[in-house]
Amino acid sequence: PDAIKAAGLIFLAAVRGVNPATGKCDTEDVGEQTRFAMENVKAALAAAGATMDDVVRVAIYMIDMNNRAPFNKVYREYFTEDTLPARFAVQTDAVGGTDLSKFTLEVIAADPNFGK
Repeated sequence: PDAIKAAGLIFLAAVRGVNPATGKCDTEDVGEQTRFAMENVKAALAAAGATMDDVVRVAIYMIDMNNRAPFNKVYREYFTEDTLPARFAVQTDAVGGTDLSKFTLEVIAADPNFGK
């Protein structure tokens, strides 16, 4: 995903559990999809000059809310208690694409280089 910068913030949209090696969401495992998605977020933020510590909000659009436990287990590996962003999750009928995606993310991060 491409990062868009505006007003001191970095925005990422439609981040799914796409395997960077294949460019596809090729697993039904929610934990694995979450790891791919978080690594994709991490890479997009790095390209924009930020880190996971700069994330301030995450929106999760999930096809099945019963997938929260495996999602949360991996998600929490990417943040500390001090850097855990505000977030919400909602159930939706679809998350885009025709692959195996179980969720999509919207991410907002503070731009650590804003005003420098």
